[in-house]
Amino acid sequence: MKNLSELTICCFGDSTTWGDNGTGEGGPAISWTSHLSALLDGATVENFGIKGSRLAIKADRDDSFVERLDGIDATADVYILFGGVNDFSRNVPLGQMGSTDPHEFYGALDVLVREISARSPEARLVVLTPCKTSGKREKDIPGSFERNHLGLTQESYVAAVREVADYYSLPVIDLYTDSGVSPFLPEHRERYMPDGLHYSPAGYERLAHRIAAGLRAIL
Repeated sequence: MKNLSELTICCFGDSTTWGDNGTGEGGPAISWTSHLSALLDGATVENFGIKGSRLAIKADRDDSFVERLDGIDATADVYILFGGVNDFSRNVPLGQMGSTDPHEFYGALDVLVREISARSPEARLVVLTPCKTSGKREKDIPGSFERNHLGLTQESYVAAVREVADYYSLPVIDLYTDSGVSPFLPEHRERYMPDGLHYSPAGYERLAHRIAAGLRAIL
């Protein structure tokens, strides 16, 4: 087994991985991924985050996680799968456990896990649950405890992530439950999550420490 310093870590995600700071700016330079190498003894960290990307395929975009599989590093030692908040907020059908339909959330998760594992069977796949958000009314983005247009709260999508990971015996870093940053605490929101959805540079750094601690317990 390689030391942490020898690992290549592929971070497959959405705007939270890309590094959106909620003001239309930001980028990978401020993302949690930018801190991860130093926190993991110099591991090589690759950022494959795209703003607004969902796990599941929908007709209005072509950058879902499923559609981007061919674009990620097929030689990485560790794959981090971090998404779901856009599936929730943009009303992706949940489906059910056992689905392999990439247009449904359960099905997209299943496809992603099986495809990454088939392409890189010796690599380790780690799943992160999406973080809580307070939503954005002006963009019709519900908060975690509100219902989307399908009548579902974010917990339904988080539960799907946990269930699929459990079925395939994959380690989960549960950021929905204990990211250490809450958009519902005014002090946290001001300092770490200025729009209640994305992170400030200080917020990404705090998130990076939580993710690194989770990875150190796994790798």
